Amino acid sequence: MSGYDVNPEGCARVLGQVESDPGRPAALTALQNAVADAQTACGPGGTGAVAQALGELWLNTLALQAEAAEARIGNAVAGVREAVSIIAEADASMADAARASLAEAQSGIFQAPEPEGGN
Repeated sequence: MSGYDVNPEGCARVLGQVESDPGRPAALTALQNAVADAQTACGPGGTGAVAQALGELWLNTLALQAEAAEARIGNAVAGVREAVSIIAEADASMADAARASLAEAQSGIFQAPEPEGGN
């Protein structure tokens, strides 16, 4: 890959923001409250076929989808974190190899010349 520039600190900062984003739990709570409100609006105590269907919708679909979305987000964050770590390690390894090559090349340049011929 050419032309890439990965900033591990910047990536870690963004990943931390994704992990600690209060928006996802708040949205889940709002959705759960909206379903409960809809159940209540269906009649006293939230009873009846529509209220029961809303409860089943929450339990069998919406809650499962929200859980799956959280798992996907967690997996994506872990995958990006691992990729950034691998890239950073590879960059460090290449930098070490470059320094070693430079030191080797410089050692030949700065050596005193050996005298020619015999004494």
